[in-house]
Amino acid sequence: MVSAVKLNRVRAQAENSRPYVDNMKMIMRALCSSMEGAEHPFFTGREVAKIVLVVITSDRGLCGTFNVNVINEARSFIEEHGEADISIIAVGRKGADALSYMGFNIEKFYPVPWGADIEPELKNISTYLIEAFDLERADAIFLLYSRFVNVLKHDPTAVQYLPIPPLNEEEKRELLKLSPDFIVEPSIEELAQQLTPRYLETQLYHSLVESLASEYAARMVSMRNANDNAQEVIDELNLSYNKARQASITKELIDIIGGVEALNG
Repeated sequence: MVSAVKLNRVRAQAENSRPYVDNMKMIMRALCSSMEGAEHPFFTGREVAKIVLVVITSDRGLCGTFNVNVINEARSFIEEHGEADISIIAVGRKGADALSYMGFNIEKFYPVPWGADIEPELKNISTYLIEAFDLERADAIFLLYSRFVNVLKHDPTAVQYLPIPPLNEEEKRELLKLSPDFIVEPSIEELAQQLTPRYLETQLYHSLVESLASEYAARMVSMRNANDNAQEVIDELNLSYNKARQASITKELIDIIGGVEALNG
């Protein structure tokens, strides 16, 4: 019941913010594709030798396979990029403990922020990631979180955080169909300078909210299943108890009737 109440609140945030985040991401990628001859540190790709992977899990268990799915996806990601030096920033104690136990390098750990702590904590994480990319401690940064689909389905998802990837050719064609002519003021460079920090914080916030919605949904289903299973065990034990009690009463009645018949005989 507690998880259901929290889910209703966080689910609305995740679903309502999704169109804003998706469109803002498309705008940033379109800017990245349009900056011909101009350079911006967050749009410029480089040879990927060092990767920072931000893994978002939960601080507590009792949420079914939620953490296991994210951890397995993190392990698959690391194996897929085995040629790179990968450091992990864990948001959530369960992910930090599991990946550390597997022998992976945990560069930094953050507990899952909630309530009034979300905004300042996410700003700290975003600042840390931006500095790591600026100082070339990371050539690419990825976010790995559980994307909320519905109460029964939440998919582990990895997205590139930095550098911001440009549009591919198919996406460019689709964008040109929607609006073939763009007017940008004051300039693409200034617009990118103003929008990029806001976009990065928004992307990180949305990833956390999606993960929280998935966590609460998984915990609600897990606790409901546990409650149903406990009720089944109680019903089975009550049936066994009643059978044993009836057998005991029947045995006592048989002994009494047998004694009476013996006296009468």
